[in-house]
Amino acid sequence: MDYNYFLELAVIPLNIILYIYIILRYTNMTPVNIAFKRFAFLVMLADFMDVITSIVVSSTGIYSIPVRYIFNTLDCALTTLSAYAFIYYIYAYSNIKKASMIRRKWIIRVLLFIYFAILLTNPITGLVFSYDKDASYIHETLFIPIAYGFPILFFAIGSFYMLTHRQKFKKSQTRIMVLAIIVSAILFCLQMLFFDNVLITLYVASVGVFVVFLTLETPDYVNYLKAKAELSEAKEHEAALKAKEKLSGEVLMAFSKAVDAKDHYTNGHSERVANYAKEIARRMGKEEKEQEEIYELGLLHDIGKIGIKKDIINKKGKLTDEEFAKIKEHTTIGWDILKTITEIPWLSKGARWHHERWDGKGYPDGLSGENIPEEARIICLADSYDAMTSKRSYSSPRSQEEVRGEIERCRGTQFDPEIAKYLIQMIDEDEKYLLRQRD
Repeated sequence: MDYNYFLELAVIPLNIILYIYIILRYTNMTPVNIAFKRFAFLVMLADFMDVITSIVVSSTGIYSIPVRYIFNTLDCALTTLSAYAFIYYIYAYSNIKKASMIRRKWIIRVLLFIYFAILLTNPITGLVFSYDKDASYIHETLFIPIAYGFPILFFAIGSFYMLTHRQKFKKSQTRIMVLAIIVSAILFCLQMLFFDNVLITLYVASVGVFVVFLTLETPDYVNYLKAKAELSEAKEHEAALKAKEKLSGEVLMAFSKAVDAKDHYTNGHSERVANYAKEIARRMGKEEKEQEEIYELGLLHDIGKIGIKKDIINKKGKLTDEEFAKIKEHTTIGWDILKTITEIPWLSKGARWHHERWDGKGYPDGLSGENIPEEARIICLADSYDAMTSKRSYSSPRSQEEVRGEIERCRGTQFDPEIAKYLIQMIDEDEKYLLRQRD
């Protein structure tokens, strides 16, 4: 035999048992369950094909060269499709937004098209692999990019998205998945660089599916999804309304005033931001309920400043790098405070992400574009507008013309360009410059 296939052969029963279990238990066809089924199935099929292909390639004189081409092509294709399915599973699990999903789908589909264009034309071009007159298997120029590069790329895309959106996963899940990613990458590279005749890749992928199953796809999680699917929309809405009643408008206002009281220069800041954000939401065509929710996000967006020392908040003059780093912590402090209100989880969005930038240069997570929650993008604009039109320890209010010019200048960099146009409308209609801090 030219290849040692026993590792992958040994793991095939695990693949089969796990897949049968998934078919029997995963009866609730949520996007997550569908994506995981496809991922597990493709890995099982690819593992089986890798073993069969190694036998076919090693069998001198038994199989014709066209048959060998077919098996090798299917082997490469299934390996890459397994990594491709991993991306879709991570996207489904983290509940990626539809608009962002469409854009990402096109990118990875283009990559997949390029891959198959190279692989399927190989019998003509001979760029990936070929056979000599003795039917010996030869690695050509593009073998490593096709056999290893694209699977690693797709695996890396899924892993990168998971790590950059780790707040959507439990800490224990992230730790285990990071360890699995590191081990998989090391073994994958070992086969590529030093042990080309030992089949490791699909063995690692099969173990990886099992790790994913244990960390993310537990039976308890399946039961949770099933129970959640059985809840009617009316019951969920009723539960949200009852939870919201517990946190009255008076309490929200009291929280916002407590934050503003720490800063001598921002009296009424949170309320103004809330009002500006609500008006932007109204102009965007949001329903009254959504407008109220954004208003409440505005009231609490700076609640994390409760955890920042007053001497830093009220410092006159430029902050040091260390002091600015402390100020930036108010986003995560606010997130930690508000996420404890589990019945109304959306309250924490404005607190954590209102300093993110459209171009990805904001904080605390460096999110960009539509990856930033829309509510936070609205709060960002309202907050920046009030900062420019209010007296601060480090600046005086700007003229209306200056403020408008700054908003226009920062469209597409700091601010969502579409949402910014609604704030510019508000400025243009405010001929007496009433939208600002009043003495």
